[in-house]
Formats: sequence, structure tokens, C-alpha cells
Amino acid sequence: IGEDGFGFSFAMNVLNEGRIGIASQALGIAQGAYELALKYAKERITFKKPIIEHQAIAFKLADMHVQITAARLLCMKAAIEKDNEQDISYSGAMAKLFASETAMNVTVEAV
Repeated sequence: IGEDGFGFSFAMNVLNEGRIGIASQALGIAQGAYELALKYAKERITFKKPIIEHQAIAFKLADMHVQITAARLLCMKAAIEKDNEQDISYSGAMAKLFASETAMNVTVEAV
């Protein structure tokens, strides 16, 4: 697989690259949940108007959108650094952490 003594650095590189993939999957989950929640909020009628017109729902959807956008930017930053052969240990970890937390937050709030 490689030269002696480089196994750990090889393994860490594989893990770092994998974090970007996991972050991207989490981002997709969050985006999907948001789109379903947005569609439902436009269709569901209460008090003679769609629930998206209620302030609490609109704020919740706006917060979801902000989190998803921030997660997407972190994923893109990590991917760009990887493409430019830069160290992705921090950006990959940040993207994975934030995107996975975003996926959890958005899916919970979307219900």
C-alpha cells in the first residue's frame, strides 16, 4: 500500500477525505427535509391561510435555510481545499460536524 512508517498518515488522509463525503450526505438529508417542510408549509392551511404565512413557521424555515447554506459553504470550502491539495483536516472535520448537526436540527424541526 505504501512505504513503511506512513500507515497512520495514509489512514488519516482517507478519514479526512471521507469526512467531506459524510458532510455532503448530511447536507443532502437536511436539504431534502427542508424542501419537504417548505412544500408542506405552503400547502397546509390553518386559520384560512397557509402555515408558511404564520411568523413562527416562517422563522423556523428561515433558520433551516441559514443552517443549510452555512453547511453547504463549509462542504464547498473543504472540497475546494481538497482539490487544491491543501490540508483538509480542519475544514473536513468542521464540515462534517456542522453538516451532521444541521441534518439533525432540520429533520427534527421539519417534523
